[in-house]
Parts: sequence; C-alpha cells; structure tokens
Amino acid sequence: MGRQNRSRKRRDEMNKIKKARYDAKELIRLKKTLGLLDADGKEIKMEIGEVAEIKTAKEIKRAAKTKEEQELMYEHQEKMEKGQKIVRVNEKTGVEHVFNSKTLKDQFGNYPEWFKRKKTAKRLRKKQHAQKKNFKQAWTTVNVPL
Repeated sequence: MGRQNRSRKRRDEMNKIKKARYDAKELIRLKKTLGLLDADGKEIKMEIGEVAEIKTAKEIKRAAKTKEEQELMYEHQEKMEKGQKIVRVNEKTGVEHVFNSKTLKDQFGNYPEWFKRKKTAKRLRKKQHAQKKNFKQAWTTVNVPL
C-alpha cells in the first residue's frame, strides 16, 4: 500500500516555515559580512557600487580574453627564446658539457646529474597537456564553405 499524503503535506508545510526562518537569518548574516549592518543591527544605506564591483558579462569576457592572449604571448615568447649556454666541466671524466638553460640538456642530449628523471617527465607532461589544451586545428577555426 502507498503512503498517506496527509503526513507528507504536514511535513512540507513545516519545511516551508523552517526555510523562511533560515532564509531571514542567512540574509542578516550576509548583510553583516558585507558591512551593510552596524553593531546594533540597523541597516546602513550604501550604494551597491561601494559594496561590490559590478561588471557586465561583456567586460568579464573581454578581461578573460585579454588574459588568455597574454598567456599565449608569454608561451610564444618562451618558445622563441633559445636559452643561455652554460659550460661545466665534469670532474670525474674531464669532459666539457655545454648546457642549455631552457631545456637543461647538454650537447649530447643528457640532463645534468642533479636533475631527476621523474621531475623531468612530470614537467614534460604538464607542458604537453597545456599545449594540447590550447591546440586548435586550422580547418576548425577557419570558415569552411559547406
């Protein structure tokens, strides 16, 4: 047999009353955090511009777009930079190694002994993930006639 609707109706009514009471308390708490209420609990009349910074959707999109452009420009500059050459002589073998400061590899393609493989792999994974995320294929970005 099914449940009785009577108890459910009562429960819903009580929940509505409880929700109204909690909403009022929450509104007071939010106003206190924003500084719209003084110590006595009286409202301070302020303009919204003084409390919070108002931005339109266009402004937010424009700001995000400029931030993305700056990041892409920074990545592009990093790719263009070749890095400085650092010369070190191995004490054990006496061989001279010329390290690139950007890639940290020497002329033989080896990393220095203090550089760990796991860290290198982790760094490369992060770099490749970032490149995949920003990758856009030419035929998808250009308007292709149907």
